[in-house]
Formats: sequence, C-alpha cells, structure tokens
Amino acid sequence: MKKAYLYIILIGVFLLFISYMAYQYNAINKIAATFKSNSIEMNVNTPVLGQVSFSSSAPIENFDTFPHFTLKLFDKNNWDIDKKLLANIPKNTPVLITVETWSRSFMSYNSKPLRDVVDGAYDDIFKKMCTDFIGDRTNVYLRFNPEMEVPVKLYPWQLAGWYIDAFQHFSKLCKQYAPKAKIVWAPAGYPGAMEYFPGDSYVDAASVTLKNDSESFLNVYPKNYAISYDLMRRIHRLRFQDKPIIVLGSKQNANDSVDHQMLNNLSKHIDAHRDIIYSNENFKRFNFETESRAQSPIEIGVYDPQSLLNDENAVTVEHLFVDFSNLNNGSFQKSFKEVERRGHDVIVSFEPFRNVDESTDLNVLQHITNGNYDNEIRQFYNILLNSSSKIYLRYAHEMEIPISRYPWQSQNPVDYIKSFRYFMTFQKPLPSQIKRVWGPAGDRGSIEWWPGNDVVDYISIAIYGLPDKNITDPNKQESFATIYNRKKWRMRFINKPLFITEFGVKGPEDFQTKWLEDAAKVIRKDNQIIGVNYFNMSDTPKAWGDIKPPDWSITKKTFHRFIELLEKK
Repeated sequence: MKKAYLYIILIGVFLLFISYMAYQYNAINKIAATFKSNSIEMNVNTPVLGQVSFSSSAPIENFDTFPHFTLKLFDKNNWDIDKKLLANIPKNTPVLITVETWSRSFMSYNSKPLRDVVDGAYDDIFKKMCTDFIGDRTNVYLRFNPEMEVPVKLYPWQLAGWYIDAFQHFSKLCKQYAPKAKIVWAPAGYPGAMEYFPGDSYVDAASVTLKNDSESFLNVYPKNYAISYDLMRRIHRLRFQDKPIIVLGSKQNANDSVDHQMLNNLSKHIDAHRDIIYSNENFKRFNFETESRAQSPIEIGVYDPQSLLNDENAVTVEHLFVDFSNLNNGSFQKSFKEVERRGHDVIVSFEPFRNVDESTDLNVLQHITNGNYDNEIRQFYNILLNSSSKIYLRYAHEMEIPISRYPWQSQNPVDYIKSFRYFMTFQKPLPSQIKRVWGPAGDRGSIEWWPGNDVVDYISIAIYGLPDKNITDPNKQESFATIYNRKKWRMRFINKPLFITEFGVKGPEDFQTKWLEDAAKVIRKDNQIIGVNYFNMSDTPKAWGDIKPPDWSITKKTFHRFIELLEKK
C-alpha cells in the first residue's frame, strides 16, 4: 500500500510539473498554432483609452470610439481575411490593428520567429493586408508585435532577437503599400523599452499597455502601482522618442481607469518638466561609430582599500566612496589626502546614506532637493574645492537596479533627476577640474534616470562578470564584451564620453587573466571609453545575504598583463 501511495504522489507531482511547464511556456498555444489559419477579431481586452505626447502642440486625448482589432498571421501563404470588416466602419473613425506574426511550425516558434519577417517570408501577406484590406483608408494604425521588451516568452517575438530589423522591414513595406497608414511601435512601457526602439523614420506613433499580460509572469518590478503613477512611469520610459503615445488598457484594469482628468494631470506633469526632463534634447540622435573624439590616454584606476595596486606605475586614478558617516568622522578627508599625495586623480562616489545616528533616510532624494543636507554637501564641496587634483564626481550610483541596497534605488526617476541636478549645481561655478559623472549600473531601463546633458560630463557603468549573484561557477560568467555591448546599447541616446568606474571578475587567476585580456582588447578599440577603474576587493558581505560575496581581487601579474594589452599600439 505504501508503494501505491508513493506512485500516486509521484504521478501527481509529475502532472503538476507538466501543467506548470505548459502554462509557463505557453505550450498549448504553440502546438495549436500549427493548425491555425490567419484571423482577425475585435480586441475587447486591450481597449484604446487615450493618447499623450511630449510635444506641447499635440493634444492629450480621451477616446470613446477607437476600435482595436488583432490580426494574427499564422499562414504566410494564404490571405483569407474578409475585407468587409473595415468597410463597415466609417472612414473618419480611427482604427487600431495589432499585427501579430505567429509561425505554424512549433519548432520555429523558438528558433526564428522574427527572422522570417526579415527574410521576407511574410512579404506577400503584408502586401495583401495593405492593398486588399486597408487600401486608401486613412486613420488606420498598424501596431506590430507588441510587448517585445518584456523578458518572458508569452509571444514568439519576445526574447527572440531580430525585433528591430523585423519592425523596420514591416514598416518599410507598409509605407510602400499603404502610405496613409500610421505605423505603431508597441512596447508595454516596461523598463528597458527604448532598447527596442526601431528608429524615428520607421515609427509614426507608439503605445503602452497598462497591466499587460506579459508582466503578470514577472516579479522583478512592482505591480501594485496606482494607475496614475503606473501610466506616468510607462510614458516617462518613452521620453527619448517624440511620437504620440496611445494608451491601452487590459483585462486586468477597468476601461474607465484612465479618464480625461488623469491624462490632463499627466500633461501638466510633462509641461512642468519640459525644459529639462522632457526636453527636445532627448530627441537628438548620435552615431558613436563615426563621430571623431579627441582621445587622451585612458585613465587607469583602481578601487583598492588594501593598497595592493595603488602604487603601480600605470595607475592614474583612484576610486573613493563617501557617505554622511565617513564625511563627518573625517575618514574620507584622510583617504582623499592620501590619494592626492600619490599624485593621482580621484573618482569620488557620493552615497547619500549612513547618517551619523546610523539611520537610513528612505526619502533622501527628496530631502537632498529640499535642502535638508545642505550642511553636509557644503562640507563635502569644501574638501573638493581645496584640491588641485582632477576629480570625477559621481552621485547616487546604480539607481536603476530594482533592489533596495541603497535608499535612492528603485525610486521615482523624477525625484532622482531633481536630486542629482541639485547636488551637481550646488557649487556654482564648478571648477573645471571637477567632472560630473552620471553613474547607472547600465542595467535595464537606465536612461529613465538620465538627469540632463547640462549637468553631466561623463557617463559611467559597472561591468562585473556575474550575470546573477547565485552563480558560483566562474566559467558561467559573461565576457566583458558581452556585458559592455549590452550596456553601451542602453546608452545610445546619450552623447557623452564613458568611464567604466567599476569592473571586475572573480575566479582562478588564469580565468581572471583571460577575461581581462579580452576586456583590454575591447576597451582599446572603443574611442568612447576614456577611463577604466578596477574593483580590487570583495563586495560588501551584507549585500549578498547568506551567499559568500564575490571577490574580484587580482594579482599584480594579472593587472600588469591587462595594462600591457590595454596600452598595446
């Protein structure tokens, strides 16, 4: 009997596991797609609620009548959609059509869902959609493969690669065969949306979706925002594009949750911050591959509290961290003078926490802006102003990471921007040897916190080999090039030189040496990089819970090999 019960339990666990996997990976829909034909239906679950814009001349609108259809394309060879559907809608009524490319092959769902679009497999279907279905109709909005930036696998175009190329291909075809239609880029408004922006010339409008289905699978970012704040954050994330933004609802929120008053309040918020946060400066585009940049020798720096590498000839800059505690007890001043005596430049990362009474101010960003810490900031600047060293001043770094290691992380980006600007303009004029550094980690959604071109001289990012803190095998660390290319792409709307103020790799010495050799080759060839600073110690134990913190310390031999390749002609 005991064995029988055991078998029943095992079978139950197995069935639960299969059910979970089927749900998690949308397996039923994937298999069913093999037998489906193209279809179009009214999308009542994702209604059009309104439209906003970063342009002062564009109206903020509430929509009572804006039909939304979803066109699912499974069959690349046969167009079997009845064109009478649109004919029954008055021509002056705007219509949104979400176009979704689904493969009929179960295997290609995972292998190349967007590559088929790029390769032209859908060209005939797209052409018939434009000519036979849309024709010369105006007020048609074609929305292509939505929620692409959410890192789940609900749709075949998520986590698939080729999105931008596929969107551009789709847009060019539609503009050729249905020139009156408007092409809609359709992120959810999730952190990192602008990484998938396909380009100004390919986009006529954008959209965001409140409480969308894709995000229901994730717990990385909060889901319980009030609708008004959630809407503001989603719109804010798209501030580096200047197209009108259509606001869509979902079955998770009431259709009347976004009313005219909420849109009007959002419009006032944008107007109030138009000179800085929502400035037209955001819409400028740059090409770092072709722009020439005067290249001085790369700054070689270390964060080295144990002074194992500080005295090496190649070192030109040292990194110090300062908070309210070590500012007030004098230990920061002591460390700063020691760096000066060695004749090095200084990276100073100001961390606004650790008060004298050991409390943590959870609203420190607002309190900085309100002047509550003026005495501490004035004391800090007095130290810097009495120095002739070149100082790279970094404030409240890694603000975008969705954790609470620091009280300024995961906060309202508008509050962060105001605080950053207050801190960096506290001393006027700022001596030329003090360079202002904006220091995100370079993680998903970094540019939400971009404080403005006028208060930043350099941007910085952090590059550590660990993609996940639970990884203990050093061979599973990502290469420097992989991490750097991903983070640099996230900064593509910002025209500033780059200082890698923190980077490191853990593992056996031969592994660290090889990783740094590859890093040196990447750094040497990139004219945007003006400095690198190695983090030569282990991380703070408390930040890793029960897991042993990574130790990025390297030997002098490994450091010399890195410098040798970095300075190679």
